[in-house]
Amino acid sequence: MNNLRYIRYSRKSSESKEKQALSIEEQNAECDNYAAREEINITLKLEESKSAFKPDKRPLFSKSLELIRAGQADAYLTWAPNRLCRNPQEGGELLQMLQDGVLKEIRTPSGDFFTPESDHLILQIHFGMANQFSRNLSKDVRRSMSHKVERGEYPGPAPLGFEGYGEPGRRNIRPNSFEAPIMMEVFQMASSANFSLARIVEFLEQKGLKAKSGKKICKSHLHFILTCPTYYGYFMWNGVMYKGNYEPLISKELFDQVQLALRKRSKPKFREWKDEFESYRGLIECGECGCAITTTVKEKHYNRTERTAIYVYDHCTKRRGTCNQERMTRLELEEELLRQVDRIQIDKEAWELGINLFRAKHKSESEKSISQLSFYQKQYNQLQDKLNRLIDMRASGELTKEEFLTQKAELLKEQNGIRARLSDRETSAHNWLELAETFLNTAFHSREIMESGDVRAKRGLITAVGENLILKDKKIDFRFKKPYDLLLKPQSRTNWLPG
Repeated sequence: MNNLRYIRYSRKSSESKEKQALSIEEQNAECDNYAAREEINITLKLEESKSAFKPDKRPLFSKSLELIRAGQADAYLTWAPNRLCRNPQEGGELLQMLQDGVLKEIRTPSGDFFTPESDHLILQIHFGMANQFSRNLSKDVRRSMSHKVERGEYPGPAPLGFEGYGEPGRRNIRPNSFEAPIMMEVFQMASSANFSLARIVEFLEQKGLKAKSGKKICKSHLHFILTCPTYYGYFMWNGVMYKGNYEPLISKELFDQVQLALRKRSKPKFREWKDEFESYRGLIECGECGCAITTTVKEKHYNRTERTAIYVYDHCTKRRGTCNQERMTRLELEEELLRQVDRIQIDKEAWELGINLFRAKHKSESEKSISQLSFYQKQYNQLQDKLNRLIDMRASGELTKEEFLTQKAELLKEQNGIRARLSDRETSAHNWLELAETFLNTAFHSREIMESGDVRAKRGLITAVGENLILKDKKIDFRFKKPYDLLLKPQSRTNWLPG
C-alpha cells in the first residue's frame, strides 16, 4: 500500500469556455476509482470552480500548496495535469517543489506519474500546452468579442431590466417583460428631485425587484444603474463606447435629466457628462516624478461605419520635466485597481456572518443603552427639579441675585453634561452599527463595483478604502485605510468579526 498522503484536487473553470473538461463529479469519480485500485491514501479532497489561467486566483489550490510545504501532505491525485495549473508561475512552483522532493508525486487516473526522479520535461510540456491553449482561446474570444461589439450586440450578461436571447456567439439583450417597466419608472423617479436614492431603493423592494444575483439592490448599485449608458442604447467595451443594436429602455433625454438630478443631489465636481471619465484625477501620483496622474479623453469618428468612439487614457502630467512612465488605457488602470481592491474582498459567508454578529451585538448594546438612558434621564430630571426650586427661592427672596446666578450656573453645567451623555448614547450605538455595516458592505461589494460600477462609484470605493496611491510601471502601490487593512492579513479574516 502507498503510504503517501494524497490531496485529490478537482477543478473546472467557472468560465463557460472550458466546456471540454469533465465535470467535477466525473473527475472525482475517476480519481476515486483509481485510488481504490492503487490503494492510494487520500487525506484531503479539494474541488473548486476557478480558472487557472492567472496565478493566485484559487484559494483551495493555494491551501494545498501550503499543506505540502508544511509537510501535512505529500502528493497530488488529479484528473489531468492541466487541472493543477494553466499558468507559468504556478507550473514553475509545482516543478520546483517536485524537483526539491517537497512534493513527492503527481498522479492522474490516465497513467501520468511524476516523482522527483522522473523526467520533468513531460510535465513541463503538459503545463506549457495547457497555458498556450488558454492563451490561444483567449485571443479567439477577444477577436470574436471585437466583431460582436462592432455589430452592436451587447457583450456581457444582461443588466437589470433586460434579458439575454439568441444563439451562442450572436446573443444580444432585449427588455424583460417584468423588469423593464419597473426600471423605466425608476428612471422617471430619478429624473425628479422629489425622490431620494433611498426612497427609490424602497420602491424597488416593494416591487419585488432584486439584482441578477438575487441580492437586494443597494444605493451604490442603484447609482450605477442610473449612470449606465446601456439603458439608452450605448455600452462601454475595453474603454470604447459603442452604439447597441438592441431596444433601449429610455431616451437619451431622460438619461441626461437623471444625470442632472444626480449632480444636483450630490453636488459633484464634474459639470459635463464627458468629465465622468476623469473621476480618477487627483487620486494617484506618479511613482517616478511625483506629479499627479491625469486623464485624457479623445473622441474619434469613423466615417465608414458612422461610429464615434471614445478613448480614455490615464497618464502622468509631467509638469516637473521628463518622465518615462507610459500612459495606461482606462481598462488597464481599472484592472490594476481591481487587482488591488480584490485583496480586501470578503466572501458571502463572512459578509452574512459579520452583519448578523454586528446586529446581535447592537441589540445587546441597545438593551444596555436603554438602562443607562433611563439613569441619565432620572439624573437630568432631578437637576431640573433643583433648578425649579432655586427659581422659587429667588422669587421668594431667600437667595440673593449673586447666590442664584452662581448656583444656577452649576446646575446648568451639570445638566449640559448629562444632556451630552444622553445624546451620545442615543446616537453612538446606531453610528457604530452603520459604520460596521458600511465596512462589510464595501468589502463584499468591492469587486462588483470595480467590475460593473460607473466611474464615480469606483472613485468613491477607492477613496473609501485606499490612500497614498502611487503608480509606477503600470503597477499601483496601494495603501489601505483602517479598518480595511485588517482584511489583508489572512489570519485576521476570521478574527476581526467577534471584536
